Amino acid sequence: MRLAVAIARFVDRMNGSAPDPVLHFELVRALYGATSTARPLFIAAAAAASVTAVAWMLSGDFVFAILAAGFVLIGAARAIAASLYHRVQHDPNDVIGLKRWEMVALIGAWAFSALVGITGAYAITVHPGTDVEILVGCCVIGYIAGVSSRNASRPLVTIGQVSFTCLPFTLALIMRADVAHLVLAVFIGALYIGSIVICRSVYDNLVSRHQAFRRIETLAQRDALTGLWNRAAFLSLLEAQFYPSVRKQIALIAIDLDRFKDINDTLGHPVGDAVLREAADRIRSALRPGDEVSRVGGDEFLVMLVGRRAEEATAIAHNILARFSDPFAIHMTRSICGASIGYALAQSDTTMDALLRNADLALYEAKKSGRGRAVEYTAELSREYERRVALEQDLQQALGRGELDVVYQPIVDPRSGRAICCEALLRWNHPELGPIAPDVFIPIAEATGLISSIGGWVLTKACVEATHWSSDIKVSVNLSPSQFRQGREIIDRVSAALDESGLPPTRLDLEITESVFIDDNAATLGILEELRGMRIGISLDDFGTGFASLAYLNDFPFSNVKIDRKFAQMVNDSTRASAIVSGTAQIARDLRMECIAEGVETEVQLEHLRRLGINAIQGFLFSKPLPARQLRELIKGPIFPLTKLEPHGVKQRASARRKIAS
Repeated sequence: MRLAVAIARFVDRMNGSAPDPVLHFELVRALYGATSTARPLFIAAAAAASVTAVAWMLSGDFVFAILAAGFVLIGAARAIAASLYHRVQHDPNDVIGLKRWEMVALIGAWAFSALVGITGAYAITVHPGTDVEILVGCCVIGYIAGVSSRNASRPLVTIGQVSFTCLPFTLALIMRADVAHLVLAVFIGALYIGSIVICRSVYDNLVSRHQAFRRIETLAQRDALTGLWNRAAFLSLLEAQFYPSVRKQIALIAIDLDRFKDINDTLGHPVGDAVLREAADRIRSALRPGDEVSRVGGDEFLVMLVGRRAEEATAIAHNILARFSDPFAIHMTRSICGASIGYALAQSDTTMDALLRNADLALYEAKKSGRGRAVEYTAELSREYERRVALEQDLQQALGRGELDVVYQPIVDPRSGRAICCEALLRWNHPELGPIAPDVFIPIAEATGLISSIGGWVLTKACVEATHWSSDIKVSVNLSPSQFRQGREIIDRVSAALDESGLPPTRLDLEITESVFIDDNAATLGILEELRGMRIGISLDDFGTGFASLAYLNDFPFSNVKIDRKFAQMVNDSTRASAIVSGTAQIARDLRMECIAEGVETEVQLEHLRRLGINAIQGFLFSKPLPARQLRELIKGPIFPLTKLEPHGVKQRASARRKIAS
């Protein structure tokens, strides 16, 4: 054991600058390169054995026959080792195996060189002044010159080979003690020293160039901000794990920061960059050497776990999630930025693309279900994704096939029972699946960009329908945040709908939620100001459920405020809800806005809302959403609460149907 350690230390010292694993692997492979395959090695041994055999024939000295046999045996052993090396697949990360193959090559080369030196020394000592000395001596000197140039990039090989050859041969020359042999000894000594200096210089230069290339390669593969792998490099590492020869169990963790955009927008990009760097450090702190992590873009990260670590994916994912529970203390500010995590394990038949998709699906589920969660991929997520893709494809054809329709729900003044406005609501009746809920297909339309064409169609259809109503009844149409991202196109669409239908602008209300302000507050306000300048009404929908509704009321003169349905349904049972509704009604009166309560289902709720000063009611108490023809008949006269017109059982059924209205 001590001898092996000593040899290893000697080998490392002789190697000079310690190469990195990649360079070391290439240098060892070079020892078994084109000139070191089985055939060239055996030919070299045969040539040495032939020269030694000729010396035997010239001198009759049987020692040369033994030396010739030694060359044959060493050559055969080196040829077998080279043949075995080329038949085995090598792992660059297998350091022990790499050193073992390196030692086999070195022992073979050193043994051959030592035998050459011994043969030359024997010829000079035992057969001086003969043809045998000249023959063997010239071959030895030629071998020394050839070895010193052939392996100049490997000090370990060159120093060993030249030393084992030169030392016995030079010692024999010195022992002759005549001028010719002493001069030759000095020449070989100079060649020996020069070979060592040159090979060390060449090797150090090779290592320096390799390290420079590695630094350049690292810069090309690393994310400049966090120092993590970039997307291309990470995918290359991930792909390598799917090679059949090295395939192991793999887990992939996808991480997306929550509320990072808010930090960037409110505190600036320098703070955002600092958060990303600390987020990278937090993720790394939850991992071990061998786990790979990448920033694949923006605030998204990927982590790869291999082997037994893949089995711990659940624990590691939750550990990473826990690291984001503490605020980020950046530049005297404390910012809360959580994370949503999705993770997936690769099965035996899982491809790399499928693993990436599965992790993405799990991440999407984590964000959809409230963020700040770690969700594991399941087959059900794939089935849900496939259903979503199928719905996307069907929705692209739905408008042209006449599957989409618009229904209307009246907004009633309970003092007169008259409809003062009707809200247009989009419906999709799928030919195979039946009615598709708006909260299912509307997000799909927004994500795919179909909302622009569908929204324009709804707007025009609703305006045309409103021309069939009494002139004192308005129509209300919902606008999606996606439509505002198209800039002035929404203004052009509204103008086109009014021109095509002939509906006066004063009879059109456009409903928006505060989410339309998130992307570009100033641009959105500019669009709304222009619409208001056209005398079109603007309603702030779902009031009371967002983060800054009062600020928006202050910044922009809305014409209507719609209180979210949950407050109307809680107004009887919650003093807090009642206080919020009362305060909102008072604010609306002071700002000269109409306050609308939606989701009203009972007369008790109606009476309570009326006492709080609300005189615009929408909900199942008066009517469910109706097709255009039924609505026209309904709004011709006063609309009374259904509880006065229907028996108790019908009222209960109406209440049960409220979930299909939006």
